[in-house]
Amino acid sequence: MSKKIDYIISELEDQYLMDDDSLSPWIIGFSGGKDSTALLQLVWYALKKIPRELRNRKTYVIFNDTLIENTVITEYVFGVLNKIQHAVSEQSFPMDFKIHLPN
Repeated sequence: MSKKIDYIISELEDQYLMDDDSLSPWIIGFSGGKDSTALLQLVWYALKKIPRELRNRKTYVIFNDTLIENTVITEYVFGVLNKIQHAVSEQSFPMDFKIHLPN
């Protein structure tokens, strides 16, 4: 990876491990687009580098389904979320997924 990406991952690790804020959860908005996918990937790389016994902070991935997206896009996003959830359970990541629907 490039030095800039390595630096960003290192910064994410440092932020995750900060003692004074260790109980505050991380909340990542996920739309399935390139920006939120890149952010989630960087967070994933950072968490993977942190030993399991230090992964104490909960991380939530939030997807807001507005019910107006094209069904192809919605199916794609749900497919991606399912794959990520499977990897989370296999790798014991402190990450939960929440899907919000309009009332």
